[in-house]
Amino acid sequence: MKKLFLVFICCFSLSANAQLVKYCMTYADFVADNWTPIEALTEGRTNQACQIKFDDDMFKFKTGDKEADKIIKKEVLAIMYGDQLFVNCRNLRRNEVQLDSNDYAKAFRFNGDKICLLGYKINNAAFLASLGADVAGFLVNDRWVSAGLFAGSSAIWMDKDLWHKYVCYLLDSEANEKGRTEVVQITDEVMENLLADTPELFLKYMGVESKCKRQAASNVLPILMEKGLVDDGVDD
Repeated sequence: MKKLFLVFICCFSLSANAQLVKYCMTYADFVADNWTPIEALTEGRTNQACQIKFDDDMFKFKTGDKEADKIIKKEVLAIMYGDQLFVNCRNLRRNEVQLDSNDYAKAFRFNGDKICLLGYKINNAAFLASLGADVAGFLVNDRWVSAGLFAGSSAIWMDKDLWHKYVCYLLDSEANEKGRTEVVQITDEVMENLLADTPELFLKYMGVESKCKRQAASNVLPILMEKGLVDDGVDD
């Protein structure tokens, strides 16, 4: 059975948690690389290390402190869990329509100061039900796992064999006055602009005949990585 995620476990103590898990509240903080240890949210109200869980189609985080967890759920923009980036989808919009989830999505730093995040192509019960076998393959899908257990640089990463289930979105701006941030789906037109100075890569991208498959993360991300715009954060 394919694994939706690969998890590498090592003997980090929970005291290393502050170095492994950090957050930023705004896009400006992300651009400035201004991260805060997750413990700053709990203010000593819990001794539990921040934990991660895959639930349905996205990620959730909890600290053991209700006040901190509420902020993580509703206000935090991004979390670095080891070397892996996750972005809160709650306030993200595409053409003023909310994305499929209120939870966190796997993401990558794009071209230094932008964010490329993964979202499902469609949002319906039949599609999510079809993920059952893959979700069962996620090693921590039904329990919370502590950051203290994971190696830093390749803690959790998404199996590339499953990128076909996702499309890519770009986040490159601050939230508006309502706290909403518009994202742009990476389509053929966006890829043409991104690859304007490397026509051979654009031809490679367009070599996938089906539009659905062509715009899937399984085709988009490898091209963007080859271009040097995206780093998957994993040492192969």
